[in-house]
Amino acid sequence: MNELLLAATAGVSALFVLTAWRFGKERLYSAIIVFLILITAVGSKIVVYAGHSTNTGNIFYASVFLATYFLMERYGKREGIRSIWIGVVWVVFFSILVQLTIALTSSPATQALNDAFKVAFAPVSRLALASLLGYIASQSLNVYLYIRLKEYFDGKRLWLRANLSNIAAQAVDSLIFFIVAFAGAVVPANLVDIILTGFCIKVGYMAVASLLLYFNRIEEERDLRSSTITLRYDR
Repeated sequence: MNELLLAATAGVSALFVLTAWRFGKERLYSAIIVFLILITAVGSKIVVYAGHSTNTGNIFYASVFLATYFLMERYGKREGIRSIWIGVVWVVFFSILVQLTIALTSSPATQALNDAFKVAFAPVSRLALASLLGYIASQSLNVYLYIRLKEYFDGKRLWLRANLSNIAAQAVDSLIFFIVAFAGAVVPANLVDIILTGFCIKVGYMAVASLLLYFNRIEEERDLRSSTITLRYDR
């Protein structure tokens, strides 16, 4: 059952990114923020896929990378870098506001709900720190590698450069995020399993989802043909 839900999560997340791309870069920024907040809020849940343990935020994090690739393909390196700091700011705001809300004295009518919030969001601070550290390090590497590979391949090999960048950056994120988020909370053997399983999920997801980036190429070619037709008509 978990495997089917993982596939459904992957499909919905990829569709969310593609829909955001259709409405412009502001929507892609919004998608990145949503995924980072999901990681911070529910990423501490440990689940089992095919006998291996990992956390629930892997698809969300890989989707952040997918949205970043869409940004850089259409708008360039600057927007990729900007997306990093937009994500950081909103995760910080979310974490602060959650803790302030929990700190409010609850009415007796919702005391049980407030206690549940305390339990559910107790790891948010640590998870937010892990997310931010992993995100800044891995996304900085991701943006740098993607742009360098784009220059090296002269704008070609779209699938290859997206996945090469993703593999390198996800390795960095997996080490930083999982160690900061779960070290001491799970035994070392389980931590290794969590890291490797999460890494495989993120790499596997991008291997399929990065094919969506070709929609950007198709639209660019369509726009180019439209511009050429317009210029000829003007003559």
